[in-house]
Amino acid sequence: MVIFNIYVLCSVLLISILAVNVSRVRMKEKVANGDGGNKELRNAVRSHGNTLEFIVPFALLILTLDMGSTDKGLVAFLAFNFIFIRIAYAYSMISFLFKLRQITAGATYVFMLMGCGVLARQLLA
Repeated sequence: MVIFNIYVLCSVLLISILAVNVSRVRMKEKVANGDGGNKELRNAVRSHGNTLEFIVPFALLILTLDMGSTDKGLVAFLAFNFIFIRIAYAYSMISFLFKLRQITAGATYVFMLMGCGVLARQLLA
């Protein structure tokens, strides 16, 4: 469970940092609701929301793998690389780096499928 706990810690820190960034941009741009047509605020909001959309389902995978018979090195590899990828993705959205965004989005899908594959292999064994 240590790997899962560290994954949750890192995930909550990332989500919190992105939430603070949304608040920062809202105050700077004086926009209380929505994005006010502001691209910087729109990207900050979507970066935060997109992170939540992927972090939570992957947490379920990590929890399941960490509680099961999966090699802890593999679980750690999946968990911590996924966090790194999500940090890079958030940065790419906030910084308007479209190529990095494409690469990290693809890597996100690869890691999710890898986690599903490991779990499916265990269920079928």
